[in-house]
Amino acid sequence: MANIEIKRTHGTSIEKAKQTVQKIADEMQSSMGLTCQWDSDYHLTFKQTGVQGSIKVSEELVEIDVKLNAIMKAFKGTIEQQINQRLDKMIK
Repeated sequence: MANIEIKRTHGTSIEKAKQTVQKIADEMQSSMGLTCQWDSDYHLTFKQTGVQGSIKVSEELVEIDVKLNAIMKAFKGTIEQQINQRLDKMIK
């Protein structure tokens, strides 16, 4: 397995950060077919064949943890780059 871990300060309220994470989840569902669900108020999990992970929202941070299986490991750099670009675009 390959792991991707990304942390960003969001500089806004936790509720606004959660709304941003929901937008990211909606985009992941529509563009990549990932299944996303909130496990608690501020912890979202997602999965698809070969990929699973979570997004945690706290008072100051958005933390993304992605686990890729052996086949998806080859795409780690591309996936990480896309996550960073989308997150930078949505968290300003």
